[in-house]
Amino acid sequence: MAPPAALLAVAFAVSTTTNKYEVKFNRMIDELQIPPAAVEFIDSPKQRLLFRGVAAGVQEPLVKRAFLLVYNDLAPVRVAGDLIFSQLSAVAVDASERASGITARLAELAEGEEAADAAALAASRRIFDILDGDKSGGLDRDELLASPELLALIREDGGEDGAAVDRFMELADENGDGVISFVEFANAAAIKPRIGLVDSALSAALLSSSLSEVDGKKQKMRFGRKPPEERFEEMLEECFKWEKDLGCGTDEEEVEECVVDVELEKADGDDGDDNRLLQVLKGALVGARCAPVVDALKMCYLDYSPLRLGGGIIFKL
Repeated sequence: MAPPAALLAVAFAVSTTTNKYEVKFNRMIDELQIPPAAVEFIDSPKQRLLFRGVAAGVQEPLVKRAFLLVYNDLAPVRVAGDLIFSQLSAVAVDASERASGITARLAELAEGEEAADAAALAASRRIFDILDGDKSGGLDRDELLASPELLALIREDGGEDGAAVDRFMELADENGDGVISFVEFANAAAIKPRIGLVDSALSAALLSSSLSEVDGKKQKMRFGRKPPEERFEEMLEECFKWEKDLGCGTDEEEVEECVVDVELEKADGDDGDDNRLLQVLKGALVGARCAPVVDALKMCYLDYSPLRLGGGIIFKL
């Protein structure tokens, strides 16, 4: 059933020219684009998800356009978007500054290959987060001793675990406070390359043990309402259903052309409500197939109630 005209009019106000919201949106996106290596120096896992989502979304013009329209036309989304940006802008600057020295060192070891820098730092971040059992953002001696996997990498032949950890602490703990930050850990990994040689099997084993505590837990909601995570997953599955029904899937053989593309071509140059909604729909279909974008959206949907409200409106429309 078509959405009520009043809801459509309120939710999506027509904008025929570049307005202040579009200018602001583009400026925010530009400021949040940082090198992949710098993202690893962000302490918050949720914020790292957001930066990766921004980077992936910018690479997809249809996704970026959909986000721009939603930000421009939906006040709840603007409120949440401005709040998120206010939290992330300083984080972007700080991460870039923290990464600069270490990426230069890694570039020397990898003969200047930026991809190698990012991969090495991603491996270091993956290990660091799993070792950081109390999620304090720093590693102490006890956390290092509790990891047989790390000890296997830093222990010398015939050496004792305690001695190996003490040597590593002396190497990595640059300020001598008894706690190794990620910057210090990444520096040590650059000096001691074996730490960066963590294959997928080791990472999977570490991750499996770290997730055992939360496995099987379900969030309960009052009055029978589904938890936000379940609602998000249902909307994502519905997007995949739309993709198939409209012939927009990459493996669709029965439909010669995506219905959304056909309608957008017909409405070329029209900036009315219907065309803007079609552009948002197209961006949603493309974004649903982009894992970093989905991960970032899911985190925002779970953590920011204005985005849940805006997401609900968009989905109904």
